[in-house]
Amino acid sequence: MKIGLVLVSEGFAGAERSVYKITEELSKIKDNQVYLIINDEIFLQYNDLKNTNIFNIGIINKGNTLLNLINFYRVKKNIKKIVDGNNLDIINSHMDLSNFLCPKMLNHINVFCGTDLRYLIKPPSSKYRFGFLPIIKKNLNKSIRIISKGKDQIKNLPKKYKKKTVVIHNGVDLEVFKPLNKIKQKKNVILFAGRFIDIKGIQEIVNVAKQLSQYEFWFAGQGPLADLINLPNTKNLGFKTTEELVKLYNQANICIFPSHRESFGLVGLEAMACGKAVIATPLGFSEYIENGKDGIIIPAKDEKSLKDAIVDLMTNEKKRKMLEKNARKKALKYSWDNVAKQYMRVFKEVLRESEKKK
Repeated sequence: MKIGLVLVSEGFAGAERSVYKITEELSKIKDNQVYLIINDEIFLQYNDLKNTNIFNIGIINKGNTLLNLINFYRVKKNIKKIVDGNNLDIINSHMDLSNFLCPKMLNHINVFCGTDLRYLIKPPSSKYRFGFLPIIKKNLNKSIRIISKGKDQIKNLPKKYKKKTVVIHNGVDLEVFKPLNKIKQKKNVILFAGRFIDIKGIQEIVNVAKQLSQYEFWFAGQGPLADLINLPNTKNLGFKTTEELVKLYNQANICIFPSHRESFGLVGLEAMACGKAVIATPLGFSEYIENGKDGIIIPAKDEKSLKDAIVDLMTNEKKRKMLEKNARKKALKYSWDNVAKQYMRVFKEVLRESEKKK
């Protein structure tokens, strides 16, 4: 099967890492030919993939609206040229920019991750509503399948989209994200990993850090809210490679992800795979965390609950150790090869339906 994966993104984070792993696993399956179509800003993050045809469709962000529109037009033409030139069986576009720029095609399967699926229902701006959304909806109407990373995100979808939506959770690389015996755990360290943006709960973490000066709060990632991380007990560690992130998970006492919303909080599963006790919010994380058994679920935008949960786990070693043990067990159920198999089932269904229509 000739599979085209399209990813257009301004940066590399959890969703982009999931595309890397899906591509890697699909490329291992016999008789698959995988074509990864990505933009220049993230190209270097993928160029070590094996058995994969990788295409760089150019830069998308020039920092100027007019230049960006020109780039979008050029990128869209490049995507179509690659798809047509290689006679691909399946087109699988990931995230809203990809779904916006990917031309309408047969056997097109959209993948939505968190906010971009929510934006279908409630656009974040008039620019998105009148610029992006009409084109994304046209592509969705043409698509045979839509893949969502989480169940909660599709509850309020219009029926015409919901009936062709399949939920496939993200996975975790269990050979990479694991407890490291050689890494010593630090004392009084709380770790956040992800983008420094409002919906990740950055402001809430900083506000809680002000009240808990006895603990160190580490932030691994990057984003527009980086300037908030300026307290004596906060550290902005910047962007980290996967290998560096695994070490950080192992060094931390607990990991916190107080997102306002997620489709499937992959960072939480990565931390759990490293044997960490995780505090997170319901949307996305409750897809795999059982509150009180293998993690702690707190309400979103609730600083008091976040503070109380942190203090409870940091002072109750017995409870923390129990969660750590169960967290690793839960993570073992989510492997990327199983995720790839689920994608393949959807791809084959789409091809069968297409054959019937001919």
